[in-house]
Amino acid sequence: MTSLEYAFEILTPQEFIQKCKIPRIPTRPRKIMNIENIDRDLIESVKNIGIITPIITDREYYIIDGVKRYIIIKHLYEKGDKVPDKIPLVRLLNESFTEKPISILHLAYIINKFRAEPKDEEFSDELITYMQDIAYKVWEIYDKNYEKAAQHLGFSIETLKKLIEEYLKSLS
Repeated sequence: MTSLEYAFEILTPQEFIQKCKIPRIPTRPRKIMNIENIDRDLIESVKNIGIITPIITDREYYIIDGVKRYIIIKHLYEKGDKVPDKIPLVRLLNESFTEKPISILHLAYIINKFRAEPKDEEFSDELITYMQDIAYKVWEIYDKNYEKAAQHLGFSIETLKKLIEEYLKSLS
C-alpha cells in the first residue's frame, strides 16, 4: 500500500474556480449541481465565515469532497457577491480520477458516509447505490474474487456479497 501524498494549498476564488473541476459521475443526481437545491445555511456560512473544511481534490483538481462548496463559491463569485478570499484545498498527489475513478469514488464514499445524517434517506440511498456500483466493478476487476475485491475496498466479504447481490437485484 502506498502512503498518501498531499499538498495543502490556499487558492483565491478565481484560482479555485479555474483549477477545480467536478468529476462526471453517472450516479450523482443532477439536482445537487444547482445552487437552488443547496442548504441556505451552508450558503450563508460560506459567505459569512468562509471555508472551514478544506476542499479535497485529486492531483488534477477533480473534487473528491466539497462539490457543494465549489458550487456556492462559483455562484457567489459569478454573481459578484461576497466570497471568501482564501479557499483551503488538500490535493491528493497520488490520486487521479481520470486514471482510477473507482478508487476516487470509493474515497468520496468513505468521506461522505460519515457525514450523512441518518434521517437523510435520499442521500443514504444514493451512497448505497454508489457502493453497489463500485463493489460490483471492483469485484469484476478482480475476476469475481470476493476476497481480493473485499480487501481492496476495505469491506468484509459478507458486506461485499450483500452489496453485489443488491446490485444484481436492481438490474433485474
